[in-house]
Amino acid sequence: MHIAIGGLQHETNTFTALQTSLDDFQVAEGDEMLRIPPAVQDTSLQGIIEVCREEGIDIVPTLFGHALPSGTITKDAYENLKGRLLAGIRKADRLDAVVLGMHGSMYVEGIGDADGDLLASLRELVGPVVPIVCALDLHATITEQMIANANAFVGYRTAPHVDKVATGRKACELAIRAMQESLELCTEWVSVPVIISGEQSETRLPPTSEIIKELVHMPEVGDVISSSIFLGFPWADVPYSCVSAVAVTSKANMSVGKREAKRLAQHIWDKRDEFVFTTEAYDLDKCLDIAEGEKSSPVIIADCGDNPTAGSSEDLSNVLDVLIRRSFRNALVAVIVDKGSYEKCLEAGANRYVELELGRVNPTEEEPRGLPIRAYVERIGTGKGIPSAVLKIDDITAIVTAGRTDVYDPQFLEDLGLDPLDYKVIIVKSGYLSPEYQALTKRPMLALTPGDTNPLLETIPYKKVKRPIYPVDKDFEWTMEA
Repeated sequence: MHIAIGGLQHETNTFTALQTSLDDFQVAEGDEMLRIPPAVQDTSLQGIIEVCREEGIDIVPTLFGHALPSGTITKDAYENLKGRLLAGIRKADRLDAVVLGMHGSMYVEGIGDADGDLLASLRELVGPVVPIVCALDLHATITEQMIANANAFVGYRTAPHVDKVATGRKACELAIRAMQESLELCTEWVSVPVIISGEQSETRLPPTSEIIKELVHMPEVGDVISSSIFLGFPWADVPYSCVSAVAVTSKANMSVGKREAKRLAQHIWDKRDEFVFTTEAYDLDKCLDIAEGEKSSPVIIADCGDNPTAGSSEDLSNVLDVLIRRSFRNALVAVIVDKGSYEKCLEAGANRYVELELGRVNPTEEEPRGLPIRAYVERIGTGKGIPSAVLKIDDITAIVTAGRTDVYDPQFLEDLGLDPLDYKVIIVKSGYLSPEYQALTKRPMLALTPGDTNPLLETIPYKKVKRPIYPVDKDFEWTMEA
């Protein structure tokens, strides 16, 4: 068997002014992918490669690229990566299947639905017979173009996502089964007019946990081969925004798949009011009031409005402003992205004071305005390879970085010589907290702050999203098409 592998992954936030360029992508190409370099580690593609090797599959490696969630991808960047991926397919002398590690919420300037566009180009290249199977993020936004050009989708079943590799394995196992049993795979899909954030759908708690339990993957009995739900991505203003239920069957059992997709979709709709914040969530001042009275430490608060793992700019300094105004003690802010301020700290050096206009203090102002501070530079270093400066403003510690990064792993702090257990409060640019941060605190909270990832979805000024859609609109009925 010959299987082509690859994929492009990006969760695109259309509310940020950032653009995503070619330089923002980590890329592995050709045989380099098979060595599981950093660009492939802990991704669905790693799982795809593992199964191919275990089953003795002849692998046709193309290209795999992914970038930290951010703004709209430039057309040039996308066309470059897409062209190289397709070129890898063209090199194959024989091809029995294509298995991809994708995200499912990728948006490109001038194109829009990039996942659908890539799959359409792949289908045109490989023809109608070769099965295309995709591993997708739980927060994928499924589109008609995606459904029309791929045979099967398998989604993560955890948020926070701890089953990326496992999902890649499932997708590859499904493709191999289809080839071995000469199955023509078919995906039935129902879109539900709902938008849900990850912070309202962590899979350890109902209602998401209850729905996830009903999903199957290659069960011993039954005509549904695999089923998934996809919760969409709410910080993209696109006309196809939705939550989705999918069921994969053989073509002969399409009607069974349609019934199952409808059943799951109805389940999601019936529970729409239950998708609420799964961690305590308040405005920032209330979070800090609670933290001041909490006996255990650290209290860890997610600054949800400036969450880089959902595409925010990560340069907002409004939280630091509030801490300073409150004369808060023993707090840590991770991180504020400001290359210019970092460079001033670097020039001054450690153990010196600097005057800064830090980040953007008000996310709603059209003209960016920095937060004026006088800070002591405690150290200069790197967190996860990102140039960083550790600042002290009175009894508040703040990390300023030269570039955007995810900060879901406390190792970032430890790289900079900081012990998270030393602080009363840690405010981290995040949505739902990672398992690593959850393990450090008895009192996690979400701060419902403004920014590119405003967590109060009903207040977001959508212009392109098809209406009505819950919870932006609440007083409407939805009936599935026959």
